[in-house]
Amino acid sequence: KASWCIENEKNHKPNDDDDDDDTEAKPGNFLHNNNKGRGYCSFLVQHSQEVLEDLLMSRLPMVHLPVKESDSKDDNSTATMKVNYGPALWLFFGKNYNSNESLLGRPEHTDSVTHDGTFHYQLSGTKIWRLRPTAELMEQNESSPSNKKRKVEESESEKEASNHHIEVECKEGDILLLNTRLWWHSTIIPSQDDPCISYARDIYFSEKKHDCENEQQSNRESSMTNVDGTWATEAIEADTILFTEHNMPDIELPRVQLRTEMASFLDNTASEGPNCQLVELEDDEGGTFMAVVTLRDIREGEFFTLLESDDEEESGDEDCSEEALEEEE
Repeated sequence: KASWCIENEKNHKPNDDDDDDDTEAKPGNFLHNNNKGRGYCSFLVQHSQEVLEDLLMSRLPMVHLPVKESDSKDDNSTATMKVNYGPALWLFFGKNYNSNESLLGRPEHTDSVTHDGTFHYQLSGTKIWRLRPTAELMEQNESSPSNKKRKVEESESEKEASNHHIEVECKEGDILLLNTRLWWHSTIIPSQDDPCISYARDIYFSEKKHDCENEQQSNRESSMTNVDGTWATEAIEADTILFTEHNMPDIELPRVQLRTEMASFLDNTASEGPNCQLVELEDDEGGTFMAVVTLRDIREGEFFTLLESDDEEESGDEDCSEEALEEEE
């Protein structure tokens, strides 16, 4: 229940009764077979190794990702590459029965992660993924010696190319392996008679085993989570003013202590520490105003986190919102 998340509340109708204005879906009610409500939710299995092993060994169809050894010369070889896994299991559950329109999942985003990718196994129903490469991925692709990127027409700019979406339809039994940091992604659940159910695990290839073990230890000390956040749509340099008290959007930024792991927020964002801070600046007329400024270079797709001051540690967490900035003044 602690990790229960509604992927897109605008499209969420958890109850059969269309006149019911209650937008909060209790996990047990929404997941019940007799509930024909419309919605898309997710939750995490973590902290309990016993529950995780029971799911993987007894209830789910695939435990290990079947990746063939790259140096195997035998086309018929069944040898698989050593793959390490993250400490949590994601489950996604969608219902869109007899609807006239598709159900949208979380808006397009990337994930601030350090693993090699995530595999998604489609257990039931159909899900459509919309994907497009980030600028970082396109730069990596261009600089790669074995560049096999599709040729872009001369009249088409790189920016236009990066705006092209790829649609991947996943049906029951399909596996999608994706680096969600390097690909902008969103999901769509078409109208269908069956529930749309999938599960996902983060993976690390064998050469990154040491990093994987360190990250798993870090995550055992905190919690993975699937909550929404605010991220950079492009790379941002250090010492950039993101917004001020005069143009602050209606958002909340999580507070993170310097040189500590951030508890309960978006995977491993905190492994690099906070990337923004709240500062007081002087205007041209000698007055002052509050602003959120970047502490370091921020990658495209990285979530914004705010440095927690000593005063905030003593008084408790405060939100970084338009109202909070006005109170700081």
